[in-house]
Amino acid sequence: MNLIEYLKDQTIIPSEKAEKFIKLLEKYDENDVLYNSAVNDVNLTHEEYDELFTELIKENFMDPVYIIQCPFCDSLGNTYVEKFDIPDADECRYCHHEFNYKENYNEAYRVLFNYQKDVDILSEISDKILHNQDRIFDITDQIKELEVKRKALQVENIKFTTLRNELLFDKNESKMYAKTSEKYKGEKVKYIGTLIYMKKCTVTCSKCNEAYELFEINDRIIGVCSCCESEIEINIK
Repeated sequence: MNLIEYLKDQTIIPSEKAEKFIKLLEKYDENDVLYNSAVNDVNLTHEEYDELFTELIKENFMDPVYIIQCPFCDSLGNTYVEKFDIPDADECRYCHHEFNYKENYNEAYRVLFNYQKDVDILSEISDKILHNQDRIFDITDQIKELEVKRKALQVENIKFTTLRNELLFDKNESKMYAKTSEKYKGEKVKYIGTLIYMKKCTVTCSKCNEAYELFEINDRIIGVCSCCESEIEINIK
């Protein structure tokens, strides 16, 4: 039973006053504070008021609270849930006058409608399962996407490693790489072997009869004799 149902069924106050009280409560939400003055329009007698609110507190539909009110500026101050928590005296946070707290408070009530939500356990479980399945599908798609990226990165790593190893092999094969790199310091020097690109032939030094080592330096192809260190530039068309 919730608060509204209780007020409709109770016999403490007349039904017409109960209807007025229910109409008043339409403006309130769970845990809102109901002040004594707000109940004046219900026209309860002192006996009806005391008996009704005693029962409402007992049934956990109302919780009493105590709100300090400054006698000098009428400002509302701290709220206490127990009377014994109210200090003897303190000052107003607004006008800074000191006064007796225990003699200057308003009694009010925190409204607890206690509406009970009908819960369909099977529907709740089904909704949670569907939600989790959607999350699983999303995560699976993310994993697939990451796997595709991982494989692409792995291929790039293999290509990089292969190219690095080829370049290291080429450098080790060259007798003139170190000297040529030093001579063309600051430029990009790449050893490309001794065979002329796409021709499967070599260029031989006329003095030493040694095959020229070929280097790609920026956009030029330079041949260097490993014996006499003479250089030629080769234009490939």
